[in-house]
Amino acid sequence: MLIGVCRVIISIPDSFSLKEKRKVKRSIVDRVRAKFNVSIAEVDSQEIWNELVLGISMVSTESKHIYEVMSEIIKLIEEQKEAELIDYEIDIL
Repeated sequence: MLIGVCRVIISIPDSFSLKEKRKVKRSIVDRVRAKFNVSIAEVDSQEIWNELVLGISMVSTESKHIYEVMSEIIKLIEEQKEAELIDYEIDIL
């Protein structure tokens, strides 16, 4: 059993309140959950209006499968118009 973990840092340049940030976060989280069978949540920078840090995790028997799914999730996040992907890190435990 392998556990894949991805930490994603996203900039939200047009966000000037926590309400606007939550709207963008909800959009991203809902899309990822609807398309992929992964756990996703905000894990850091909860009080910063224009930065979103998401943690994504999944379980699989193959590391290749984990990398493929995480790569697809990163592509989906990059396609978001209201958010800009700053950095991400994928680890397999």
